[in-house]
Amino acid sequence: MSFKGDVKPVVCASNISTAVLWAGPTRLRGIIAQSVGTSGTAIINGLANTTTVSTSTNTQVYMLISVGAGQSVILNLPEDGINYAEKAASGVVDGIGVVNNSGINVTLLIDK
Repeated sequence: MSFKGDVKPVVCASNISTAVLWAGPTRLRGIIAQSVGTSGTAIINGLANTTTVSTSTNTQVYMLISVGAGQSVILNLPEDGINYAEKAASGVVDGIGVVNNSGINVTLLIDK
């Protein structure tokens, strides 16, 4: 089995509610989400502009993740992952971020 490209971890800590994690075209390859005690949720989405994560549910790359109290979620996305580029989504620019994070550590594995 061979890897198609370099993968980079980018992190949004549980005490940060909104963060642009990568500004530029990228592909999401995996997600690691861990609660810090209580249950929590976060939204992974494209960027509305280079400094703001979109809150729209109509971007075609909107993803809500939910983690139970004391739990973790690990998701590896198959083949090419999800494309977070302006040409592949609706109403966003190149990049990926987290918005409405409520109490979970989110690590995204992206192509850099």
